[in-house]
Amino acid sequence: MSRYTLLLAISLLMTAWSPAIGQQRRQRTLPAEDQRSKLAQILDLTDTLDVMQGVSVMVDAVGPGAAALGSDFFSIEAALEVNLLNRFYPIIEVGYGRTDATNEDSELHYKTAAPYFRIGANYNVQYKKKRPGYIFVGARIAYTNFKYDVDGPSMTDPVWGGEIPFHFTGVKSNALWTELLVGVRAQIYKQLHMGWSFRYKVRLNVKDGDNSSPWYIPGFGANDNTKFAATYDLVYYIPWKMKSKK
Repeated sequence: MSRYTLLLAISLLMTAWSPAIGQQRRQRTLPAEDQRSKLAQILDLTDTLDVMQGVSVMVDAVGPGAAALGSDFFSIEAALEVNLLNRFYPIIEVGYGRTDATNEDSELHYKTAAPYFRIGANYNVQYKKKRPGYIFVGARIAYTNFKYDVDGPSMTDPVWGGEIPFHFTGVKSNALWTELLVGVRAQIYKQLHMGWSFRYKVRLNVKDGDNSSPWYIPGFGANDNTKFAATYDLVYYIPWKMKSKK
């Protein structure tokens, strides 16, 4: 084989390999782009999107309504919710609960009043549907720190005889619980909305006193392991869009 023939063969091989090398280089850059594209598809993102869609301020009407109808418990709460991508809704709920009641059977009198706090998020299962109405699921973690008074009929000392007063004031306690909920939100008029939520509460921890246990926990209700509850919210929605690049 002559020198010129060898050079010609090498030149032809290099020409054939060049597109393959260029294709391999392009393939190295594709996975990251494909990954971003898949993420954009999962979150339904476009080149620009409104990350923040709006803010909702709401109050619950069930607590005051129940007290007006004769319930032993009174509560009132407000919440601030942020709409992210019309899909995720971080929320903070702040409330105040109290009771001043006497059990007719045991003649025990119980009194407490304290604030409570919840933090969590809702998820819009109809995020592809534009506002104003949607169905959501959510979760909360809640906490309250409170004091209570409890008193009742005097007890008889089984050893020494005589009566022992049953009266405790300012007993310190606290409680931690979680809530799982499902709800619906609908528009009434322009920025005014309403919504229902049904909640399943699970008590995680409660502090008992030395001689008693709290009967009512602000924000949770009657002291029990689990509890069902409902809220009816009046909502004022404030459109507030903040755009960001993909």
